[in-house]
Amino acid sequence: MRDALERTLKSNPDLSAYQYVLKAQDGRITQSGLKPNPTLSASLENVLGTGEVRSFKSAELSLSLSQLIELGGLRDRRVAVSRGEREVLEIEGHVRRLDVVAETARRFVAVVSQQEQHALTHQAVELAERTSAAVDRRVKAAKSPLAEQERAVVALERARNDDAHAEHELKTARYELAASWGATEPDFETISADLYALPTIGEYPSLLADLENTPDFTRYLSEARLRDSEITLAIANRRPGIEVGVGLRRLQASGDTALMFSVGMPLAVYNRNQGVIAEAEARRSGAEANRSAALVRARTGLFGYYQELLDRRREVEALSARALPSAESALKNTEYAYERGRYGYLEFVDAQRELLAVKRDLIASATQYHLTLIEIERLTGTGLSTSRTLP
Repeated sequence: MRDALERTLKSNPDLSAYQYVLKAQDGRITQSGLKPNPTLSASLENVLGTGEVRSFKSAELSLSLSQLIELGGLRDRRVAVSRGEREVLEIEGHVRRLDVVAETARRFVAVVSQQEQHALTHQAVELAERTSAAVDRRVKAAKSPLAEQERAVVALERARNDDAHAEHELKTARYELAASWGATEPDFETISADLYALPTIGEYPSLLADLENTPDFTRYLSEARLRDSEITLAIANRRPGIEVGVGLRRLQASGDTALMFSVGMPLAVYNRNQGVIAEAEARRSGAEANRSAALVRARTGLFGYYQELLDRRREVEALSARALPSAESALKNTEYAYERGRYGYLEFVDAQRELLAVKRDLIASATQYHLTLIEIERLTGTGLSTSRTLP
């Protein structure tokens, strides 16, 4: 699993694409820090009228250059908002990284599980072949009816079909795992891992303490800081600044030229940006409410996963320590008795099915244990990219 996770972190297409989201935000930060452009304007008055202002004899041509001077640190506040947005995006990137790593771990466990399933279907085929051979011997010895031989043939064909299907599922799982690091096809045949080695995990109180330090919840703190910056910017935008200008006026009638000076400031009479301020304040309150709701959901989910983990460990240990040895012993004794005519075909087949069912349950329980452990590690942000491995 460590190799699979390292490959994923290095070459996953989704993670590689996310860097451009951050680069785009860097462009917004740069744009936020730029000063407003100056404005060049021109006006022509007293032309094409009547009397003294007919034609262009009394024309007045004005050229002016004006500049908006932002007040109250408005530019710095815009930059602060853009930087806050980038901080949120960075944490979203960490969340995406955890999601991708967790999905790779799930796919890794799926391949290991499918390998065990394929081995089990192989064993089912071998048992069916042994059964068919034993029935043939008994039919030839006139100790069993021909119908048993036909039933054994049917069972063998079904076992071979199940084996072929398991091989197909294994190939699909391998391709899905390879896709985690952007490969078009797997460059491996098998995975070396023990599905039945169950890694331990910390106590529930320590897992609960780790919960609030994950990127899933630190992003709410970053979002709160972003909303604070948006509130400050919205308040500053009540009076964006003053506009000063200087220009030149040409009086065509007298041939004189004069300088022009201007100053302008918006009057906050009707629009005091109150709507934007209210929106920013509501978003700030909403960030805290969303964090509280998400924390409740996460705690509930963690408790459920933790209980599931304990139950799956108990189930695996019970199946491997007691049920599996008993099923193997029962099959061995039943086969011995069948060969000597003390048991019939149905008893022999039932013993095989019982063994296969126990092994199938063991695979399912061990697989679910690892998948549940991955969900806990994803929820608490621990283990997936560091010490988490299957032996």
